[in-house]
Amino acid sequence: MSMNADDLIAFLQTHFPDAFIQAANQGTKFDVRVVDASFEGKRAVQRQQTVYALVNDKIASGDIHALNIQALTPAEWDVQSQG
Repeated sequence: MSMNADDLIAFLQTHFPDAFIQAANQGTKFDVRVVDASFEGKRAVQRQQTVYALVNDKIASGDIHALNIQALTPAEWDVQSQG
């Protein structure tokens, strides 16, 4: 059974219970946006590494071939979503 966007959202939501998460996929290529207060004070690379660490097994198994991560704080998301 291959993974879809809803599966990825459900998986990540368990690790980021208060986050706003969006995902889309074409086959095994995923785009995901995670908006969570835990990203405050972290650089973009650190934020992405946090998400990659959670899905590393899914990448290794081939469920996810490519992952584009947008990891934002709630304040950053407010600015971006109003733009």
